[in-house]
Amino acid sequence: MPLLILVGGDLLVLFLFVLLGRQDHDMTFSLLAALPTAIPFALGWVIALAVVRTYRPSSVSSVGKAVLYALLTCCLAVPLGLVLRSLWLGRLPTGTFAVVAFPLIASFMIVWRALCALLFRRAFPGK
Repeated sequence: MPLLILVGGDLLVLFLFVLLGRQDHDMTFSLLAALPTAIPFALGWVIALAVVRTYRPSSVSSVGKAVLYALLTCCLAVPLGLVLRSLWLGRLPTGTFAVVAFPLIASFMIVWRALCALLFRRAFPGK
């Protein structure tokens, strides 16, 4: 159950990043319109989860670990997501998008994963 919560929440956070970006740029605010950006980042995130092993409940066993694992995963996932997005769309991202993606995704993930650490401590004591 913690695995589904962690990965499902991670993917929701990525979609939130994409949807907020679309809204901020006065683009269509819909899941379908967000897919060309969200899918490459989601794939990058899932690959990074496996490499960094961020999917394990121990990655959120404390707030400190949650922050560390979120940052480590972002260091791999965001550049990978940018590359996959470029391949998907057939063009490079704007410099601004590339620069803004990391700190925003990292911030969102740190908050999400820190909340998981706090909630899992109560819901799954001893894990």
